[in-house]
Amino acid sequence: MDRMILHSDINACYASIELLRHPELRGRPVAVGGEQELRHGIILAKDQMARAAGVRTGMTLWAARQQCPELTILPPDFELYYDYSRRVREIYAGFTDRCEPFGMDECWLDMTGCVGREDALRTAQEVRQRVLDATGLTVSVGVSWCKAIAKLGSDYKKPDATTVISRENWRDIVWPLPVGDLLFVGRAAQRTLGQYGVETIGQLAACKPE
Repeated sequence: MDRMILHSDINACYASIELLRHPELRGRPVAVGGEQELRHGIILAKDQMARAAGVRTGMTLWAARQQCPELTILPPDFELYYDYSRRVREIYAGFTDRCEPFGMDECWLDMTGCVGREDALRTAQEVRQRVLDATGLTVSVGVSWCKAIAKLGSDYKKPDATTVISRENWRDIVWPLPVGDLLFVGRAAQRTLGQYGVETIGQLAACKPE
């Protein structure tokens, strides 16, 4: 029997929490940035509007404002973010005791063999609804038989979505994705793979081991 793994990701975590605290900013591009008084301060998180305007995580605050002049940048409040993260994990624990956090905003839930949880899509939808009802945050959930592909699923549709990647459809969904979307393929690895003509996950899968 295949495992049933969910990967749940809080959408735009820091920025979404700040919008709960500052509802008056909804409908405007918002980001969270550190050390605003220093020239090397960077964007730590951004909401969907800021992302659509070209604001990226790691961008300097100066560059972000050049990219999106109407951007509101808020200072981080990590104590608040940790509190929300704890509350969301408590919800996950109500589904399974096999939870593996991956940073503050992401977590794998191993639902394999959980009685009454055989329907993966229904379970994922219930996870999303419980988090929304309890915290006001939305999560995107990927469902698959292994952790790496479940994580690809949670990134595949955002925000507030569920993607099931099964044995039947995984090649159609996964292989066209950029190789940098794969877990632990960072920028340096992506550049190296690019030198060998590997731009997608499918091209990587087709490579000979040597």
